[in-house]
Amino acid sequence: MTSFDAVRARWAVGAMFLLHGILIGSWVPHIPLAKERLEAGPAVFGLALLAFAGGAVVAMPTAGMLINRFGSARMTGITGILFCLTFFGPILAPTMTTFVVAGFLMGMSIGSMDVAMNAHGIAVEKALRLPTMSMFHGGFSLGGMIGAFLGALLLRLYGELPQAAMTAALCLAMQLTAMRFLLPNSVDQGLSGSHFAWPTRATIGLGLLCFLALMIEGSILDWAAIMMREKFLVDASIAALAFGFYQSGMAVARFTGDWLRLKVGAVRLVFVSALMAAAGTAVALAVPSPEVAIAAFVFAGLGIGNVAPILFAGGGRLEPDAPGRGIAAVTTLGYSGFLAGPPLIGFAAQLTSLPVALGLTVIAALIIAAFARMVDAADSF
Repeated sequence: MTSFDAVRARWAVGAMFLLHGILIGSWVPHIPLAKERLEAGPAVFGLALLAFAGGAVVAMPTAGMLINRFGSARMTGITGILFCLTFFGPILAPTMTTFVVAGFLMGMSIGSMDVAMNAHGIAVEKALRLPTMSMFHGGFSLGGMIGAFLGALLLRLYGELPQAAMTAALCLAMQLTAMRFLLPNSVDQGLSGSHFAWPTRATIGLGLLCFLALMIEGSILDWAAIMMREKFLVDASIAALAFGFYQSGMAVARFTGDWLRLKVGAVRLVFVSALMAAAGTAVALAVPSPEVAIAAFVFAGLGIGNVAPILFAGGGRLEPDAPGRGIAAVTTLGYSGFLAGPPLIGFAAQLTSLPVALGLTVIAALIIAAFARMVDAADSF
């Protein structure tokens, strides 16, 4: 394997993160439409969204075992194709039962692809001997922005099924092209134990902060468009712009995150970023104007964008003899928050209101700011 192969693999993994974000962002405009089609209240719909989390939780440890047997390159390719196919399920589901089943299958593909992409990203970092995880996660944010904006436009112009078909076809073409340039399967076959493990005492604190950070991201993903549509009575394509602009802020933050961390340090960056996320989200939930709310979501995205990548980096450096295991431990707790957040918001909204329930994400951001000093390990180069 040459350095040229490693560079090609970096861009291939970046393309995987990008298309993953495009698919998730393109799903956002369909969320309020699915809630209305199924005539579900917030608690019931929040429970239905738990199917996505359940699928991912089932798939993640299974994906780890399959990576050990077949390698992360092959698993990244297969799970990406499955995500493109299962993307249609929740969009076409006519009943709550079929929506839950389809959501479970889509969640399995999301969770397994997440594990495989991050595992191969770790392998690429080792091959290059350069940090690349922020770029990968920046690609995901950029994809989420593209997916939300393009999805909203195609939904307005052509309707639900044509929008889904065009998005899936584009991402499938990207997937089939990029998977040809990944590193050989042999780079991590038999090494899944060094990549993924239960959190240790050293990483559990960062993992809990990552749980909160990705809980915020997951909650905005699933509920921001619904909140915009219900509060401001706007079209679903307009409501999806809240998540699109949120992802825009996250993409800018992540593509500049490595430079900012070198300038101000991880602790100060996470502290300020978490306060920005709290302030931006609070304004978005409180203001009576949809335009101001969308602008506030941009500010919140600029804040939350850098938190998770820094936590991943800190996890890797807390276990210098097994950085992949440290990153994976933090990632496991983090994605648990990403998947558990939306159902929690749904139940809270049933008891109060959706804007009040989303206020839990403001509290989560303030907790991250309060414990920002825990990320100082990320600066141990």
